[in-house]
Amino acid sequence: MLRARLLACLLVAVAPLLSGCIGDEPTVALLVADGSDSAARAVDADAFTERVEATCDECRVVVFDAEGDAGTQKSQARQAEASSADAIVVDAVDPDDLQAVAGREIPLISLGTLVPGSERFVGLTGGDVPERAGSDLDAARDLVLGEEKTMSWVPTRAMSERAADVAVAFLADIEPPDGEDVDGVETWLYEEQDITLDNLTSVLVAQGILSLDDICGGETAKRCARLGLR
Repeated sequence: MLRARLLACLLVAVAPLLSGCIGDEPTVALLVADGSDSAARAVDADAFTERVEATCDECRVVVFDAEGDAGTQKSQARQAEASSADAIVVDAVDPDDLQAVAGREIPLISLGTLVPGSERFVGLTGGDVPERAGSDLDAARDLVLGEEKTMSWVPTRAMSERAADVAVAFLADIEPPDGEDVDGVETWLYEEQDITLDNLTSVLVAQGILSLDDICGGETAKRCARLGLR
């Protein structure tokens, strides 16, 4: 199996580097619930792909977008298996509908919502990723305009990069670091954070999640100036 052939590769630090590994392209299938939903916060497909490609020279990522349809995602999971994906990472539309995919030869990593039978899980301490109308940018602009007092922020990029590290570790047949056992599933949990005007820039802007140019453009420009955000 492909993972066995990767054992000879040198892995370093938290993000293993599979540079110059033997064998055909190791493939990670990323199953996204709905890539067109601006409010979706469980997965950043671009950050996931960049992380895999940065830590594994020979690896590739194939992204499947279910567009919010559980039946489509189930078919995509079968397609990923049939096309010889070496690991599947899933942001589930309906986790129970994918239970049959878990426990097979291909490792299944849940992201955001736990699929029963998954071997690994990256999620939130408070449970499933909460739904919210609009994107992080929409919510941040509402804070500036005074239409909301707080917004909930999910560290989507960090979660996606962790899931990428876990997938690459599977390909190399090693244990990824820092996981904890939760009901028999190796798990990495992140904190959802409340964002207000007081910590908007120190969290979202400082971490590169949003820019002041984005937040303070158009109708928010004058309000940002009054708040000293420009």
